[in-house]
Amino acid sequence: MADDILERLKDRLLELDMDGAVDAARVVADTGEPAAVRDAVDAVAGGLEVVGRRFQSGEWFLVELVYAAEIAKEVMGLLSPLMEAGTSESAGTVVVGTVAGDLHDLGKNIFINYARSAGFNVIDLGIDVPTEGFIAAVREHSPLALGMSCLLTSTDMEIGKVIEELKRQNLREGVKVIIGGAALTEEFARRAGADAFAPDAITGTDIIRGWSAL
Repeated sequence: MADDILERLKDRLLELDMDGAVDAARVVADTGEPAAVRDAVDAVAGGLEVVGRRFQSGEWFLVELVYAAEIAKEVMGLLSPLMEAGTSESAGTVVVGTVAGDLHDLGKNIFINYARSAGFNVIDLGIDVPTEGFIAAVREHSPLALGMSCLLTSTDMEIGKVIEELKRQNLREGVKVIIGGAALTEEFARRAGADAFAPDAITGTDIIRGWSAL
């Protein structure tokens, strides 16, 4: 694939130019070449790494982070079907959901966009997911990681319930657990028995990428 179209795709993402990024992705998709699609996905992932650095340094704020994720989602909507049709392998499966009693999904959805752009197969369980919903998904999909989102202090105990049930059903050793959300902290993650706490979507994706390399 010509480097200029890949550079244009990445640049338009970083310029927060939705139309320009989608147009560049469409050029790649029209080739129908799996290798070109893989290169384009890599370009998106590289752009999102820059977005992450800008967000973490304070150069960009939540509004830019959210919009960049939306652009990535649109672009991946064009590219993902071609990846699935080609020979590219997933970096691993990740199951995510917002815990029971919590109806918030903004942070979860941003993470999903980033994780999918990084090559992960993401199973989205949605919001208000009961313990048995998480357990059933882990049993069905055998994911690399289980991600739980929680924005309410009134529902944070649900995380511990899920982890304990994973242990009870002898599923805990086979899956990494990562948690995130405004109600949570690194200390809470340790107390609940999670493997990691992600303060934002970029960090969460990086952590899971590290697990996939093990």
